[in-house]
Amino acid sequence: MKLNRVLLSSAAVFLMAGAANAADLIVDVPVDEPIAVADTGWYLSVFGGGVWIGQADAEGVADFSFDGDTGWLLGAAVGAHITDNLRGEIELSYSQIDLTTATSGGATVDVLDGSGAATYLLGNIWYDISNGSGFTPYIGGGVGAGHVNTSGTLPGPDGFDVEGWGVAYQVGAGVKFAVADNVDLDLGYRYKGIVGADLTTTDGDTSDNVTFDGGNHVLQVGLTVGF
Repeated sequence: MKLNRVLLSSAAVFLMAGAANAADLIVDVPVDEPIAVADTGWYLSVFGGGVWIGQADAEGVADFSFDGDTGWLLGAAVGAHITDNLRGEIELSYSQIDLTTATSGGATVDVLDGSGAATYLLGNIWYDISNGSGFTPYIGGGVGAGHVNTSGTLPGPDGFDVEGWGVAYQVGAGVKFAVADNVDLDLGYRYKGIVGADLTTTDGDTSDNVTFDGGNHVLQVGLTVGF
């Protein structure tokens, strides 16, 4: 009996020593903290990109469709997260394109010193397709008001310099990449349009009213900061 107790005590001491050695082998491995995506609270976005004419039609005494070179766009937006996936924002943006040709009645002529500018004030809704990573696709669009200003000289010479307000809209999609805590890089496509703009000459003469409908393709890159 005494021998058995000695053996049992030795075994217990051996097991306790083994457990202690095993505990010593446990090493705390540092785990990289994931980058926080800007998905809560308010945020500010700034963006810019290239613009291509999709449609630029003016109807008045004569009907014209304009074409132009690649232009540019700059803008900013302030927004907030309504839900985990839904964002609402107010956007102010401006684009400009050099007008190169005008087509009327099947005939196309060059536009000299042609310029087309648009200012957009939009209320947007974006839906983020969350996937648990720092890579977040999104889709959405917005509506609001748009201001158009076009000028140039047609053969003749017939000059034009008109401006006015219409209903503005956009649809688009893109993807956000988390680059730092609450900082996202945003790559996106937009189609921005202005319809029913009543254009008048910039000196206020309403005798040459023109109705404008137009839309632009936009490829843009932006930076979003959450706060």
